[in-house]
Amino acid sequence: MKDMDYESWYERISEPFRSDNAMRLVNVADKAMVIVVAAVYIAVLAWLFFTGDGRLPRAVLVPMFTFALVSVIRERIDAPRPYELYAIDPIIFKDTRGKSFPSRHLASAVIIACALAWLNPVLGVLGFICSVIVAFTRIVGGVHFPRDIAASIGIALACDLVGFVIIP
Repeated sequence: MKDMDYESWYERISEPFRSDNAMRLVNVADKAMVIVVAAVYIAVLAWLFFTGDGRLPRAVLVPMFTFALVSVIRERIDAPRPYELYAIDPIIFKDTRGKSFPSRHLASAVIIACALAWLNPVLGVLGFICSVIVAFTRIVGGVHFPRDIAASIGIALACDLVGFVIIP
């Protein structure tokens, strides 16, 4: 995408969220969904621990591996964020430089949703709904490119496939 193309595209997708209330909503939704996913995950892990459920180690290790993998990839690539490359006014304020690709927020939300789905399909659906909202807010908020979001989903689903489907 050429500079003006991305800037025009971002302006179009973020325009409906430029009022004070809408900007607040995007920021609250971005933070709230991460908190909801993490809180549900921690509660489920606690339940697994206290009931002696043998699925606990995998429910911890697969997301932990995914988080570490995404952290290493983004550290090595150190891709700039949209607001660093283009003349855009992001809705989500962030002073972070680089580490845009892939989105660790989204990869974590998706792999936790996968873990929740592996444990309880209803909780998994809740996790995936939250993940979709995180993906949306990270793009419309101007802190990630669509490619960052796509890579995050791909990495999380690959880790899900190996960690929760292929390995018995």
